[in-house]
Formats: sequence, C-alpha cells, structure tokens
Amino acid sequence: MRDWDDAYANSAHIPGSDKMPGQWAERAGAYRAGLKDFRADIAYGAGERQRLDLILPDGDSKGLVVFVHGGYWMRFDKSTWTDLAEGARQHGWTVALPSYTLTPAARISNITAEIAAAIAK
Repeated sequence: MRDWDDAYANSAHIPGSDKMPGQWAERAGAYRAGLKDFRADIAYGAGERQRLDLILPDGDSKGLVVFVHGGYWMRFDKSTWTDLAEGARQHGWTVALPSYTLTPAARISNITAEIAAAIAK
C-alpha cells in the first residue's frame, strides 16, 4: 500500500458522495424531531465533544445499545447518525450515541477511553 489516506477515503471513489453527509444529517435531524423520548447532549466528560444522545424505547428498556459513529475518527458526530438507532429502539432497547474528540486532537487510545467513559455514564 502506497497511499493509506486514499485507502481509507472511500467517498472519493463514489460519484456524488459529497452530497451524502448533508443527506445523512437531514435524515437524522428529521428522525430526532419525531422522537417522543430523546435526550440530547448529556455530558459524560468535560471535553467539548464529550456528549451523548440517548434515545429511549416505548415502554420498558431491554438494555443499552451503544452506537459509536464512524468517520475514520476524523469526521462527524453523534447527530449525523441518530436515525440508525430506530431498529434497536423499535425492539425495546435504549440507544446511546456518544460523540468523542476527533483525531488529530486525540489518539485512538484517547477515543476508546472516551467511549468507555460514555458507556460508564
């Protein structure tokens, strides 16, 4: 492998991919607007991005599902993917979507520690 950046930059090879992040954000925002029980920006640490959103099911919860967003640790946050919680929520699970400090401001070890702190919250 000569170009690791290119190896992980999949969107650069998909026509029209530049429009996708906006579509994802719009879809997630519409989903949040329709939720009955949505708790936003719960702090799990002192950092600016150390916030999580919590989506509760109708009725009693079976437990917790944690959705850790992608973006190669360099892009996006919890709010881009809220709608992906629907399957678990519909089946009775509470869903937590934490954001975390992105690279290069944090190393992967820092990011995993932040996710662990979010889960412990």
